[in-house]
Amino acid sequence: MTIMLHAISAVRPPRQGFWSIWDGCVKLIIMTGIAVADAKAHFSELLDRVTRGERFLVLRHGRPVAALVPTAAVAQPEHAPAGLAAAAGALADWDDLDAVVEGIYAARRDAQDRPGPSLD
Repeated sequence: MTIMLHAISAVRPPRQGFWSIWDGCVKLIIMTGIAVADAKAHFSELLDRVTRGERFLVLRHGRPVAALVPTAAVAQPEHAPAGLAAAAGALADWDDLDAVVEGIYAARRDAQDRPGPSLD
């Protein structure tokens, strides 16, 4: 398995006034680069290592295509709305909704009730 280290770090600004706090905020993230074929061959092992906090950058022809990182490092998606809230969100993107609703109201105003059944 071929492994390359990729270091990503923030550049530290000069230590003056407020920026002196920055010294404690600089993080060094080391990701291990791994080829797609090696990632496929050792995927289960990589997942075990990721659960222990390691990070991997999957490379195709030397270019990054994916990252394997612990779930804590990824923002969790918000829960999708359910019920009427989901319908309201879908209707928000409908540009001519007002015209359609007005057409429905007009059709209801012009509608005539059908006669009731004859009980003879």
